[in-house]
Amino acid sequence: MHQLPSARGDRTLHFKNLNRYQTDGYPAAQMDGKFWEIDEAIYDEFLEMLPPRYCTGGFRMIEELTDNLAATFQKVGGRYWCSYVVPQDVTRIYNHISRLP
Repeated sequence: MHQLPSARGDRTLHFKNLNRYQTDGYPAAQMDGKFWEIDEAIYDEFLEMLPPRYCTGGFRMIEELTDNLAATFQKVGGRYWCSYVVPQDVTRIYNHISRLP
């Protein structure tokens, strides 16, 4: 797991984090396990974008980045998060985030 810069209150940084693999020039599969904080507005925007796949603490985008890797949006406590994970790791990243200060 690797935490990227918080995009809470910064929609532009959220999209930069979503596309980091392209700007940094590495394969999309290397986004697996990367996560960052977002805000409720970003969470709600993506919830309305495509039909979601509900999961622990939130939802996953139905459109996958690569293989089973998809953007996952979760509410943990009173905070909102986005991550790239495969389906079997959704609960693991939720638990990891829940232990953050």
